[in-house]
Amino acid sequence: MKKIFFVVFVMFCLLSPLKGNEYPHIAIVHTDADHMMMMSVTEKAAANIFYQMYPDIFDFLIFYTTFTPMLNMQQGLPVTYTVEGINREGFNPYGPASAWGSGGKLLGAAKMCHIDQYPEFPDDQMPQIMLRGLTSIELLAHEMAHYWHAAMNFRKEGMTEDHTGLRGWEGSEENAGPNQHWNSDFASGPSVMYGHDIVDNENGTFTYYYNTPRKFGPLDQYVMGFIPPEEMGEIFFLCGSSNIENCREGSAGMPGAKNNNPWTRDNWHKHVVTIDDIVRAMGERKPHYNEAQKHFNIGFVIVNKPGVMPFPQQLEKLERIRVRFQEWWYWATDGRSTICTRLDGDCSDENQEEPDETEYVDDHYEYPDESIVIPDDDPAVEEPDDKEIPDEHVEVDDPKDDKAEEETDDQPYSYDDEVGCSCRLIF
Repeated sequence: MKKIFFVVFVMFCLLSPLKGNEYPHIAIVHTDADHMMMMSVTEKAAANIFYQMYPDIFDFLIFYTTFTPMLNMQQGLPVTYTVEGINREGFNPYGPASAWGSGGKLLGAAKMCHIDQYPEFPDDQMPQIMLRGLTSIELLAHEMAHYWHAAMNFRKEGMTEDHTGLRGWEGSEENAGPNQHWNSDFASGPSVMYGHDIVDNENGTFTYYYNTPRKFGPLDQYVMGFIPPEEMGEIFFLCGSSNIENCREGSAGMPGAKNNNPWTRDNWHKHVVTIDDIVRAMGERKPHYNEAQKHFNIGFVIVNKPGVMPFPQQLEKLERIRVRFQEWWYWATDGRSTICTRLDGDCSDENQEEPDETEYVDDHYEYPDESIVIPDDDPAVEEPDDKEIPDEHVEVDDPKDDKAEEETDDQPYSYDDEVGCSCRLIF
């Protein structure tokens, strides 16, 4: 009898989330639900185990793994929609919340894959060549923020159809269409949802800067409900044509690597978009800014195969991401929104302060505005890759293969080298 009890006890421990003493705000979950090439299968299984031990207080769950999943790509996983006016009506691909073990509180999740593929520190540039325009934190924010972004169109007075120029465009022939990222030629903030930090030099030229930290730009924050419509201000995107009707297919390229030199282009045209143009196409955002949610509880989960525990260094890395994400969020929303990443949901004893903006400063480039915050210690990479990379998340190589030397391209930055994705991807 004692032997049976012991076996049952051990199995319960292996299949249940464990609350580690050293990292009490990271949930450790074991599941073998990684047997199908279907998005969200592993995360839903892990969430159902998670809710056996933790209360239903979380708006978002973030999942990292200690193994390389069969479907090896980061992805935002929207679960429950309560927002109108952001082009998400009727969109609920991974719900309902009950399938995750939540009674309805859960809004969304993020699939972040193997923890070992991320750099040691959260503000370091991602090592994979396709993701060098983002840090670990910016990539996490990108996936989680797909709950809101990026599907916004606009319509200027006199237009009979919504215009997709703010969004990237993918595919070919009948499969072509706008994706869920910002156009690479949209001066987006620069946003974690892509676009670029573009400065109008007011002489017919425009300069793209790559090292500026990404955050949530004005349009992002309007969509998220963090600023009222009247505070969004004018935004703009660039196009090779002066006729805005010829500019519906935005560039789908991912951001250039953070170590790219600034690049100036001319002979392109600036097209201004206002909040009235946005509302004319999308309708008013509901709930309105005054009633929109501004604080969110976020749960961090590390998923393991049964019988396998995460290594201490993996938990330590995830803890750095968790802590940094909480402070970064406050900065990235200009102090308009907060998150709590503690598993008890109580961050009342923590100050929501801006991160130290003097960290990770790179003095190599000259920036037109001294107010622009620049990361402090640009992580070392082999060589700058000055070409845009085709848009969309791709399967990430197994971390142990990342040591392979990557090719570099020292040619001047050119949009003519972009290659669109052969399929229309949503996230």
